[in-house]
Amino acid sequence: MQDSLICKSFVLKIASRCNLNCKYCFMYNKGDTSYKNQPKVMSKETVDQFLNRVKDHFTKRDINDNPIFSFHGGEPLLAGKDFFKYFVSKANEVLLSVNIQPVFTVQTNGTLIDDEWCKLFHDNNIFVGISIDGEKKNNDENRIYHSGKGSYDDVIKGLNRVLNYKDLGLRTGVLSVINLEADPIETYLHFKRLGIKSFDFLLPDYIYDEIEIIKTESKNISYSSWLIKMFDYWIKDRDQPRIRFFNGMIDAILGGDFANDTLGEMGNELLVIETNGGYEAVDVLKICGEGFTKEGANVFNSSVDEALQTDLANLYHQSHKILNEKCQKCLIQKVCGGGYLPHRYSKKNGFDNPSVYCEDLMCLITHIQNTVLDLIPSNLMKQVEVRKITYEEALDVISVFDPKAINKRLYSFIKEESI
Repeated sequence: MQDSLICKSFVLKIASRCNLNCKYCFMYNKGDTSYKNQPKVMSKETVDQFLNRVKDHFTKRDINDNPIFSFHGGEPLLAGKDFFKYFVSKANEVLLSVNIQPVFTVQTNGTLIDDEWCKLFHDNNIFVGISIDGEKKNNDENRIYHSGKGSYDDVIKGLNRVLNYKDLGLRTGVLSVINLEADPIETYLHFKRLGIKSFDFLLPDYIYDEIEIIKTESKNISYSSWLIKMFDYWIKDRDQPRIRFFNGMIDAILGGDFANDTLGEMGNELLVIETNGGYEAVDVLKICGEGFTKEGANVFNSSVDEALQTDLANLYHQSHKILNEKCQKCLIQKVCGGGYLPHRYSKKNGFDNPSVYCEDLMCLITHIQNTVLDLIPSNLMKQVEVRKITYEEALDVISVFDPKAINKRLYSFIKEESI
């Protein structure tokens, strides 16, 4: 039991359906159909019970940070404006009474945003994230309606409304899944032309059993090459937007924290709450199989502390500390942290693998590290406890790893249905 585990961020699956049908979606197009058994929208009763659980967790554990509530789906705006108003009002009522200040964010596909939504976001101080995959031709390859129609034009309308509504644009960012068919520099410049000051990029979600798909996708350009091209342009840009993936990596290289669950050494402090009140580890773990994230903990039968003790949540929260032996030997382990937990899964070994993007991450991190170190004046280099590492050097270290020497640990998590 790890009583020290705490949770500060909550991803709220307030709507379990979506008006888009994105081809790569881990919620609906990766084989897990458990969403069909859940309410389409989270109820007020579930909201009330959940917020009391959060209040108890923060007061019992004397957590000083503000809880972050991130509205997700499906498409969260399908829950309706009244739901958002109720949740924010109830959260303030429950938490402000004990001097806990809630923070609200929403991650939306942007197609449903109108001026009323903008007013709601603005008046309730909700940070807005909009999903869009670059230029129209690239976005509409994957981010489509159920009819097959591309979503780009509608997303841009919603995005422009947000960016032009008072000061709402200052707390708005964009999230994009990497499309290797897109030009990385044009993608970067496209987002800048749209007036976006903060954006981020995600690697597509795959497990080891889909490794051939990655090899096919990256036949002409690897994910590391794509990101390196963008990084080299970005690092020299005087009007530089924030790119969380790059900024976080630089922070980690210089001894700080990568404030995200995909990389770094930090413990993850997040739980997902489904529309029925079910607690789950990070939602992307749905790519591992049907019902994979379902472990029975619910806001109606379990506290937040109890939810953190379920096997999968426990592993997720410590996933940058419980590493495959290959990762333990790696020279960039402190920055990579073994990569994103869902990307380590195989039906054969559970999570006892490096990331499916291991070599891409190694190539990218060593490139960024060496680029950043070249920018540090020589008289300050002695104060930075980091040395240059080439990709070839890092690769040599893990190449001597003997896969037959793997020591199976407690958390192998091979589901019965996957054996």
